[in-house]
Amino acid sequence: STHPTSARGAIGHVRPPRPVPAIRVRHLWHRFAGMDVLRDVSFEVGQGEIFGFIGPNGAGKTTTIRVMTTLLEPMAGRVEIDGLDVTLDPDKVRKLIGYMPDHAGVYDRITVREYLEFFADAFHVESANIVDTVMELTDLKKLQDRLVVTMSKGMKQRLQLARILLHDPKILILDEPASDLDPRARIEIRDLLLELRSLGKTILLSSHILTELADVCTSVGILERGRLVVAGPIHEIAERLQYQQAAVEAGHARPHAQAALPPASTRTGAGGYTPG
Repeated sequence: STHPTSARGAIGHVRPPRPVPAIRVRHLWHRFAGMDVLRDVSFEVGQGEIFGFIGPNGAGKTTTIRVMTTLLEPMAGRVEIDGLDVTLDPDKVRKLIGYMPDHAGVYDRITVREYLEFFADAFHVESANIVDTVMELTDLKKLQDRLVVTMSKGMKQRLQLARILLHDPKILILDEPASDLDPRARIEIRDLLLELRSLGKTILLSSHILTELADVCTSVGILERGRLVVAGPIHEIAERLQYQQAAVEAGHARPHAQAALPPASTRTGAGGYTPG
């Protein structure tokens, strides 16, 4: 039998349970019209991260996001949001997430306040102050009586963010939130994302330009032709890409994102990025 003190010593070295990732994608496949648009995609997003999902148009980013947000069922693989399977528990998942699609429309002929009050009612939000709180957070209070049709693209993007915050989701999934924004509006969105992270939100945002919001991301995943090229902390990825670029310029490598990177399985452990 084991001596009590040695048992206690062994117990003392047991690692605490690993926190459940905010988003876990495992071996995800999808195809349209006989063509694979996602091929064995795996990655994780840790709690409290801002994860940049980067890739050219057509790489499969929006398809992955639609699976995460319960709008599309995967043909193979599994996606979990805060430990919940998106296919088995879609209603619970929807309460946890705030989803802002690319080029989402807004109702033009109502005011900012009317727009947010409409969606607060639709979400069955009980707090009477939530619309004011969300307008304060997104810096829309001074625009509350303005017709949506008169707003700039940057203001409309902030309004979309305000809308998805009404039910206080834990995880925000934003498809191209900075596309077509002028530099000032991009800075405003960036600052807002940093503030949301400081409030404990986990954020996944997609972009076809790595530099567009790279300064707010804590980690990134790069998707190319339906495959995950690499995923990991932003500083590691930046170093690898700089090394690759230097190699290309020196004539030692072909100009391809994968050329200087080991296979995905060796980079990211069991099929995906594990937050450090």
